[in-house]
Amino acid sequence: MKRNSTATYLVRTAILLALALVFQIGFRAFAQPLVGPLVNMVLILSAALVGTVSGVLVGCFTPLIAFAFGIMPLFPLVPFIMIGNSLLVIVFNAIRTRVSNYGDYVGIVVAAFVKFVFLAFSVRQLLSLFIPKVPPKIIAAFSLPQLFTALIGGIVALIVIKFLPEDMYIKNN
Repeated sequence: MKRNSTATYLVRTAILLALALVFQIGFRAFAQPLVGPLVNMVLILSAALVGTVSGVLVGCFTPLIAFAFGIMPLFPLVPFIMIGNSLLVIVFNAIRTRVSNYGDYVGIVVAAFVKFVFLAFSVRQLLSLFIPKVPPKIIAAFSLPQLFTALIGGIVALIVIKFLPEDMYIKNN
């Protein structure tokens, strides 16, 4: 099986999605401080090891499945999480493939910040279009903690990548 074959792409994406779901469902008692960085790690790994589209797919399926399992209680929040996850993956891959020195690290920082800003804005301004009174716990969870969970997850992903065979990492997307 060639590295860039469709089968390899699908299998890697499916494995990474399954890993994210194991973290979401298996560690749900630990909530955001543990699950958030782990899911963000998987998003970055998906982007770096399979490609942007794979990362976006994983990032879109995880909140849907979280809602289906009762982990995410507010369905109107799901599309915003999908977009936030997609922004994390797209910005990370766009920067890391264009910045030669420390592109991975710059990509993580900028992508985490973009995701944080989008989700913090969305939960304060846009979600109220669907839910008249957004619970303060939701506003708190989708604000500054999003920055930290994305940064931690991204850093852990880069550490994991260091231990993988070099040919697994996509240098140019």
